[in-house]
Amino acid sequence: MPTLLACPFCRELFTPSEGDQCPHCGLMLVDLEKLPPSAEARREAEEAGLVDPPELEALGFWYLGRGRGALPMLAAAGLALFAAPWARLERPDEVTLSGLDLARTGVPWLFGGAVGLFLLVPLVWSRRSVVELRGVRVIAATLSVMTALEAAALFFWPPLESAHYSSGLTYRWGLAASLVTSLLATVQSARLGGRLDDLRDLPTRSGRSDQHVLH
Repeated sequence: MPTLLACPFCRELFTPSEGDQCPHCGLMLVDLEKLPPSAEARREAEEAGLVDPPELEALGFWYLGRGRGALPMLAAAGLALFAAPWARLERPDEVTLSGLDLARTGVPWLFGGAVGLFLLVPLVWSRRSVVELRGVRVIAATLSVMTALEAAALFFWPPLESAHYSSGLTYRWGLAASLVTSLLATVQSARLGGRLDDLRDLPTRSGRSDQHVLH
């Protein structure tokens, strides 16, 4: 019997012959057996009196460990840098432009990175368990890396420079800082949720640290 594939976001099921990408969410399909239990499955287990293992246990709303605090802070920093100086033009007038200015005056695809960082905050903050955090690693990394790709495109293909016209374009510190922040967020996304073989840092329901170690 062929293994079923599922979308990691909407959980719709597919057979391998139906392709490798979800037609609704656009995400790559994964083996159903590798996905964590759905919210409905965990709710049914709780109603049956079964206790979730530590990696499925709901963490406190203000829990900031395992990337749940660091990644939204990096996203917020990236959004703030979108308003920082990204470029300076010398012709026809001397003017300094932020990422927002560039996006509004001829480079609209730069909005994609800002939107990605904005969506990253509720995506991560709404995940309340280790398994849920690990389950959005791919999505979080995709949203995080968009600004880095856009910054690289600006460096290699300046939008206002050509063989026939030069605006005296030079890049400012905000663009480099946005690139670095985006890369840091991407690395953090790849580690989101932390390891499953050592859960000693997780708080228990009583608020004390328990020695959760998987062998």
